[in-house]
Amino acid sequence: MNLKFLLLLILAMVSWGIAWPFGKMVAGMIPIPVLVFWRFLVTFFSVIPLLYIMRLPMRLKTGKDYWNVLIGGIIYTLYNQFFFLGLKNGLPGAGGVLVTTLNPIVTFFIVVLVQKKTITKRQVLGLFFGFIGGLVILQVWKISINYLLLSGNLFFLLCSFVWAILSLNSQKTGKSMSPITYSFYVYGIGSVLELLFCWNDPSFWKVSEFGYKFWFAIFYLSVISTTFGTTVYFYAATKLGSEIASSFIFIVPLSAYLSSYLILDEVIQIPVIIGGSLAMLAVYLINSKYKKKDKLD
Repeated sequence: MNLKFLLLLILAMVSWGIAWPFGKMVAGMIPIPVLVFWRFLVTFFSVIPLLYIMRLPMRLKTGKDYWNVLIGGIIYTLYNQFFFLGLKNGLPGAGGVLVTTLNPIVTFFIVVLVQKKTITKRQVLGLFFGFIGGLVILQVWKISINYLLLSGNLFFLLCSFVWAILSLNSQKTGKSMSPITYSFYVYGIGSVLELLFCWNDPSFWKVSEFGYKFWFAIFYLSVISTTFGTTVYFYAATKLGSEIASSFIFIVPLSAYLSSYLILDEVIQIPVIIGGSLAMLAVYLINSKYKKKDKLD
């Protein structure tokens, strides 16, 4: 793997981690459909300069391309709904660790089932550590319906499953369009979908009254985390495969937790530290080199 590309992917994952406390800051300010609309719209316009600078074609080639970007827009809209619903009640650091620990596990098994890819012993071991880490972060010994709802973990769990599907969808488009072109259409479709639900909401027309903190958070969530971070991730999914690209999401937990502590003074929890450490070990195991004889039959 190219070193520069590896560093870029790691930086993108760190930007995702920092997005969790910023998302918490704005999750309760306005209705979520309005919030997601503005995030998508700003992201949509921020992608346009990339298309022109890199001279990427905007035209979709086949009917399957239209279908894939439509599905991608719907899925990514659902993900953002669950993301902010979870953050309204839940802790951003713990939520970021939980979601990004489960993402690669769910994605990996869906890929194995759908694409019938070979599993290696090292990958199995890495995913095992990631799974155990997720259970520790979730604090399974406390699990109940009330706990899942009040902690926001139910929506965080839904985020994991929705993201796995989005990863596979973005991988399908890799041979026919640039990841940036894919992102352009996904954010555009998401903006239209959210507009249908929020244009008549009174707060939709009052966002200009919010202070600089709100708009700075929107800028970060849109341009830095989404335009940069997600586009790099989509690109990685097309080049490395969604199961390997998703494994890098294990890098997000530490940055999400540390940034939540620094920005929002989130209380450090020992289970989250232990689970996050196991997740980082999983990154190493899944992406380190292995011998052919290491394959499972």
